[in-house]
Amino acid sequence: MVTKYLKGLLLATTLLTSYAYADPINQPPPAGPVVLDLNGTTVPHSYQTYTTSFVATAASTNISFAFREDPAFLLLDNVSVTTGGGSNLLTNGNFDTGVVGSSAPVGWTYLNIFGATFGGVVQAGCGTGGSNCYFDGAVQAYDSITQAIATTIGLTYNIAFDLSDNGGLFTFSALSTNGDVTDTGGNGVNLLVYAGGLPTPATVPLPGALPLFATGLGALGLLGWRKRRKSAAVTAAA
Repeated sequence: MVTKYLKGLLLATTLLTSYAYADPINQPPPAGPVVLDLNGTTVPHSYQTYTTSFVATAASTNISFAFREDPAFLLLDNVSVTTGGGSNLLTNGNFDTGVVGSSAPVGWTYLNIFGATFGGVVQAGCGTGGSNCYFDGAVQAYDSITQAIATTIGLTYNIAFDLSDNGGLFTFSALSTNGDVTDTGGNGVNLLVYAGGLPTPATVPLPGALPLFATGLGALGLLGWRKRRKSAAVTAAA
């Protein structure tokens, strides 16, 4: 169940920015060195472990996760990067260091190219062992977290993570295909893993950075409506 605290935090974070983004319209995944794309596979509704690998091509590699979940939320936990079963090369891969409520977990950098609403935060009590997880419901666009690690060129690195979803969708879809391309009624849900350079926009976002003093009342009404709609979707799927 989505907590009132989390929803309040997400709303406050959006409203306290100096400028408001134009609402994303069914944005495709960021471009970049993708090593895993869940598009077209089955959405897990309890934690499932995923694995992938990459061969390093530079002395430093960004490990990035991009999220989208139009009506509900994805839960990410226990992220690791290893070589031959060695120690985890990531900092705070289980998000237990926090900071709870922050978009950027300790050791990670947060990216939100298109200003997606309901972007990810560190959430308490949702990890596979009852600790923290990364809780992300980016709407009609992708946000992401990234962390750079030292790598040896030519060496193979293994990535593993646990993922769950608290909504009612059953197939990962990179885009919304049900006709709703502007809000939480879409059916876009996906996760991608990148190893290399940072994810970058696949398309140019629509212009529309407007001062909040000109759009504050309308934004409040729209965000309140989205909050109710997304909460209702998650409650129905629980």
